[in-house]
Amino acid sequence: MGHHLVEGVLKQTDWDIIILDCLSYAGALNRIKSIPEKLTDINVWEKNQDRVSFVWHDLRAPISETVSRMIGKVDVIWHLAAESHVERSLEDAVPFAMSNVVGTTHLLEWIKKENPEAKTLIFSTDEVFGPAPRGVYFKENDAHRPSNPYSASKSGEEMMAFAFAHSFKLPILIVRSMNIYGERQNPEKFIPKTIRAILKGEKVAIHGTPETGFSSRCWIHAREVCNGLLFLTENGQPEEFYHIVGEERDVVWLANKIAEMIREGRPETRLELEHVNFHHTRPGHDLRYALSGEKLGKMGWQPKLNLEESLKKTVEWTVKNPKWLNI
Repeated sequence: MGHHLVEGVLKQTDWDIIILDCLSYAGALNRIKSIPEKLTDINVWEKNQDRVSFVWHDLRAPISETVSRMIGKVDVIWHLAAESHVERSLEDAVPFAMSNVVGTTHLLEWIKKENPEAKTLIFSTDEVFGPAPRGVYFKENDAHRPSNPYSASKSGEEMMAFAFAHSFKLPILIVRSMNIYGERQNPEKFIPKTIRAILKGEKVAIHGTPETGFSSRCWIHAREVCNGLLFLTENGQPEEFYHIVGEERDVVWLANKIAEMIREGRPETRLELEHVNFHHTRPGHDLRYALSGEKLGKMGWQPKLNLEESLKKTVEWTVKNPKWLNI
């Protein structure tokens, strides 16, 4: 998500960008260097790369005076740093509490002391609400019912951010989104994982069965999320919650659509599904998550491309760049 955000800001604004990252297993600066792949983009990058700087820091530790000086005064803060993989949180929840709750609190303390006027967007997840019954789309102020350690840590992050906004009158707002995908995504996530399995002739694990139903999520491309964040940077209000929402599809529909798109260029490939009992393989797994995008829609924002259009671009790009799948 972060490198798509950098690309979007470079193309749509004249802002300077400071990246603060600890470069964990999921972080890689070569994503930034890989942004300009077309000649036109290379020219844009060469003219604008001096607008981007990098500061290494692990938010599990307080921001030191040295790091603070390296960052300096800023106008806008987008806090996307997080542990985000549910299965990893089931194996060990401590890193999630440390990164998402303690890490966010360290950032908030620094904002309070050093950048209290910076408009801050805290990035969270649909999963804080827990499973959504069929037909239910959670609204911004509905009650939290997190059902796994990851979502519990994000709920804690949200509440700490809201408390700082309210207690210290800081211009902080909270943004939730859903299953974000895009080019260069970590191959542990469903869409690149599915592309990889199809290309290698392996089975694609699907949570659910025809009898129980299949996992259903709202899917949105990282570029659309970037556009939503830019919109909220201009129009969002402190102490408010906002949802950036894509289109709802279950994982079987998505896997079949990905296979169909790959076969257009590689007709020899095939999709083989493996249905697994999600409660046995992934405790705390919820069959459906869903958010309402009504609030942001009334404000005048919606995604520019539909799911199929964005997904097709991502699949075609990923097939041509298999190094990002560790193939």
